[in-house]
Amino acid sequence: MRDSGNEQIKTEAISICDKVGIKSELKIERTIKRKVMSGENSSGEDISADQFLTLEYYKVLDNMMAQMKWRFEQLSNIADDFQFLSAHSLSVTPVEKLKKYAADLAIKYNEDIDQEIINEIEFFKYQVKAILPDLNATALNILNAIKKFELDSTCPNLITAYRLFLTMPVTVASGERSFSKLKLTKTYLRSTMSQNRLTNSEILSIEHEITKSIDFEDVIEDFASIKSRKIKF
Repeated sequence: MRDSGNEQIKTEAISICDKVGIKSELKIERTIKRKVMSGENSSGEDISADQFLTLEYYKVLDNMMAQMKWRFEQLSNIADDFQFLSAHSLSVTPVEKLKKYAADLAIKYNEDIDQEIINEIEFFKYQVKAILPDLNATALNILNAIKKFELDSTCPNLITAYRLFLTMPVTVASGERSFSKLKLTKTYLRSTMSQNRLTNSEILSIEHEITKSIDFEDVIEDFASIKSRKIKF
């Protein structure tokens, strides 16, 4: 991919430019300024469009591969924590080992899972073959089977564990960079408004759905009546 993908990407990029009416010609060669070493002259190094594309392509590709490797390692570590919950592991792993794995999981995710999962895993081990004929069933299949056979009240922590495992990959996905409501409003460093007004403006911006439902006519009338009752000296 590193050696053969360059031309393919270039061809596809030119094709897209043609479709949307953008000129794909790189008329001016790009100059790279590099650090001058001892004994060298201070001069730029001209490179062609193909060389520039190759340099940029390698940079993006290397970064993408590094990110994919990091994410794969993180997901692999998470999968190892929940590995004992697979249908195959539940059926072949000794009870004592399953209880140890369950205890470790409860410690690691103590805000969501309590130590009762140890008893639940022991009970559920002997139910797996009855409710899941296919030992290659996915975690989602197991969760659906628990719901189907109404084991919710018997295995609440197990259900939580399966839900954590099924939703965990979503939590490592980083989409658009988060934005600040404070920046959308104005910060006290760039504005003359008081801190109280700034805070109130932020609340209105954050709770914009509630703000839209407020009848401001009543607020205006209340404010006007209060002002009219003031005694003028």
